[in-house]
Amino acid sequence: MIILVRVDDRLLHGQIICAWVPFVKADALLVASDEAAGDSLASEIIGSCGHKGLNVYVKAIDEAVVCLREGKSSKERIILIVGDLNDALRIYAEGIKFTSLNLGNIHHENGRRITPYVIVDGTDEDILRRFKRMGVS
Repeated sequence: MIILVRVDDRLLHGQIICAWVPFVKADALLVASDEAAGDSLASEIIGSCGHKGLNVYVKAIDEAVVCLREGKSSKERIILIVGDLNDALRIYAEGIKFTSLNLGNIHHENGRRITPYVIVDGTDEDILRRFKRMGVS
């Protein structure tokens, strides 16, 4: 069961493991990223962040959708992490519905600064508007 969907261009880092995991009582992290899944070193490093009581999975977007759709990890409390808003929209469009997005780190050099860590471009703003129309906060 997905308990949090986070958009974070850094994917997995200490704040997620040390703050978000205990806060939402997650026992699994699913990093859905074509780039990370396609890079064996990145995938191994991210996967090594798991420990007793916390499973960490790195999957390509389509593979993550299949796993979530088939409920292979339905007993786990999952934080789903994607690197950008477009990947979140891809997952949502494939039928993995969620009601809110947690925006962590989004950095566009020439974007609009919403917070020091969330800088969105025009495409991101369009996606955020689409999510809002679909009822995702």
